[in-house]
Amino acid sequence: MTSPLHCAIRYYGAIQAALKGYPSSIDLDPALLTAIILQESGGNPWAYNPEPKYRWFWNVKNDSVFRKVEDSEIASKTPPNDFPCLAGDPDQEWWGQQASWGLMQLMGAGAREEHFRGGFLTELCDPYVNIEFGIKHWWVYASQFGNRNKHDALLRWNGGNLDYPDQVLEKALAVTAAL
Repeated sequence: MTSPLHCAIRYYGAIQAALKGYPSSIDLDPALLTAIILQESGGNPWAYNPEPKYRWFWNVKNDSVFRKVEDSEIASKTPPNDFPCLAGDPDQEWWGQQASWGLMQLMGAGAREEHFRGGFLTELCDPYVNIEFGIKHWWVYASQFGNRNKHDALLRWNGGNLDYPDQVLEKALAVTAAL
């Protein structure tokens, strides 16, 4: 049986390739991104986690934040009547945006915000698609928004879990040692 560390490391080359589109002055560490994969999915591209109380939605029709969602809409079994989708029906988009997908456990809404325009969010289980949009989201959401160190960026990436940064930074050391 392959260990989660080795499952995650197999995507190290894909991460390096995806990083070639970013300026070299940007500190995007492939070992850290591999450690995020190790922490989030154990290197399993099919990882999926629904988060039904998630409140951040993206409007795919006008490429902007969807309006404020009311508690009753979150509790409902169906999306609001004005919630748009690209393919299928609004249910798929609504529930897909409230889930984290694939290697980096990228939220569907986060992928949409980074201009992922695949018809269905299940496409985020493709490792290369997930890495591409996961890195975009990591850079924009976690790194650009005022975070000056990896610890703060990781804290933001995971929504405030205080143990998360240390867990990922420890895994980054293991990734580096295993390379």
